[in-house]
Amino acid sequence: MINKTEMTMQKIQQLMNVREAAEYLHVSEMSIRRWTNSGILKCYRLGGKRERRFHMADLDDFIMGSSGLNMRSLGFWDLRAQDGAHLTHFYSGKKEALEVSTAYVAEGLKRGERVLAVMPPERSEELRANLKHQGSRVERGQLFLSEGKDSPEKMIRYLASVVEEPGPFRLVGDGAWTLRKNWNLEAIKTLEEAGESMDSKAGRLFLCQYSLEDFSGAHIMMAAELHSHVIYKGGLVKSLYYRQDQEP
Repeated sequence: MINKTEMTMQKIQQLMNVREAAEYLHVSEMSIRRWTNSGILKCYRLGGKRERRFHMADLDDFIMGSSGLNMRSLGFWDLRAQDGAHLTHFYSGKKEALEVSTAYVAEGLKRGERVLAVMPPERSEELRANLKHQGSRVERGQLFLSEGKDSPEKMIRYLASVVEEPGPFRLVGDGAWTLRKNWNLEAIKTLEEAGESMDSKAGRLFLCQYSLEDFSGAHIMMAAELHSHVIYKGGLVKSLYYRQDQEP
């Protein structure tokens, strides 16, 4: 007769490690780690080193989407996010910001989504040039470029007019444009709070970029509190400071 300890050991032995899970899903081990860090792939942490282990059934659920989450590709670093997510990207250097925004926009265009990019004019031109170089196809009325408005009220009205159109939608906003408009912290916070209420509907995805070189610590903490997930150094993780997670 098998005792309880033996049964527990059998179950542990049936678990896959990161390498085995990656082979099973035909992806890289890095992708497995990113998906577990962001919470979209279930894993178990065992031992003092908290090593990742996976049930085959959970991997099958992930493939079939039976968890009920509608995941959308961000277009870069093998990252995916839940439909309706409000994400923030903390970057160092304009090159990283442009690479991420270009890949993100290109992914939306490829999938037939409407895309809005809000950034300083010269970055919009670089974005457009990158998309052309990559051969991204833009249908009429699919891509919107904006340098932002002069006040939160005007920007919120503009966003609402674009977002409310039917069909899947994604936005990327590089916070550099708010600095050009001389917005203070409270003005940016007002816009982010409005965006937080707009993005929760199905078919929407918001990505807000913040330069670690140009924004203060107060700005970065505000972004961490108002976005469910943070993208930093190639990874996507749940924000420990997300305001909704702190509410009782």
